[in-house]
Formats: sequence, structure tokens, C-alpha cells
Amino acid sequence: MKLASSDTMKRFLSDHLSDLQGRAEGDPGVSWDFYSSSVLEEKDGFACDLLHNPPGSSDQEGDDVEEDNFMFELSDKPLLPCYNLQVSVSRGPCNWFLFTDVLKRLKLSSRIFQARFPHFEIATLPKAEFYRQVASSQLLTPAERPGGMDGTSAPGSSETVELVRYEVELLRLLGSEVEFQPWNS
Repeated sequence: MKLASSDTMKRFLSDHLSDLQGRAEGDPGVSWDFYSSSVLEEKDGFACDLLHNPPGSSDQEGDDVEEDNFMFELSDKPLLPCYNLQVSVSRGPCNWFLFTDVLKRLKLSSRIFQARFPHFEIATLPKAEFYRQVASSQLLTPAERPGGMDGTSAPGSSETVELVRYEVELLRLLGSEVEFQPWNS
């Protein structure tokens, strides 16, 4: 923000960072106007991780390569913050929501959520490890860290954070509409 030379760029960066961190309900910056054609309304497809496997990378050569798509999440409510975390050493990082955020949005208890939706993956991460990964993957000041927590756990602390894995079906439960658009069209 300090490097931005115009008010327009400062406003753009401020809005972008606010979008990444999630906006409060009633924030006037929540609504965006998009002018597009019906070509963006295709519902079938899948998403790709542009940073992990960008289009045109060497492992995508061949005739049997599936087409990568951009995924757009549309909602009339502010989107919940999503964190790209590695919760186990046996697999790479993937996207997660704080379980408490999901429960608040759905107005459910943990027990009822798990009974109704046993297929959603829920993981636990030590609080200190959660903050270490979040701090290295997102632009957050200590005051902006999730849940208003300061991230200072005593060494060896048993405090944990519960997470639920980001899935299209969960997004729909949270009130979002999900659309896919091929990246090469």
C-alpha cells in the first residue's frame, strides 16, 4: 500500500486485501458489479490450482489432458475467509475454512453438523502451526488474524484449531453459487 502512487491503486489494494480477509456483513464494499455474457454461466467443470500447476506447464502436454477451469464463487453474503494449509505431512496444502466460521454461518452445532454432513473432512491443527502457516501465506497484520486471536500460544500448548475442508458442496451449503469458466476461452 505504501508503494502505491495513486489513490485508485491504494483503493484497489485495500479492497483486494479486504476481500481476501473477508468483509463484515453490511460493508458497502461487499457488492461488486460484473458485466459479462452468458458464456460465464457454464456450470460443469472443475477448478485448477494456478500456482501449483499453471496452464501450459510441461506436465499438461498430451492428448488426454483435462481442461482446466477458473472457479467463480458468487454470494450475496460476504465470503468466509479461506486458508491454504497443509494439515498432514502425507499430502500437500489445500483450502480450509475455520470450522467455527462455518458453524456460525449455518447456525449449527458441531455435533449436528457432523451428523448431517459426515462426508465433509474436518481436521485439527495446533493453533501455533495454524498461525505460522497463515502468516506465511497471507498478508495479515497481527490485529487482522482470524477470529481476533493473537496467535500467541505458549510453547507446547495443546490449543488447537478445527478446520473443515473447502469443497464445492460446502460452498453451496454456505449460500454461494459456484460457476466454472475454461481458462483458455
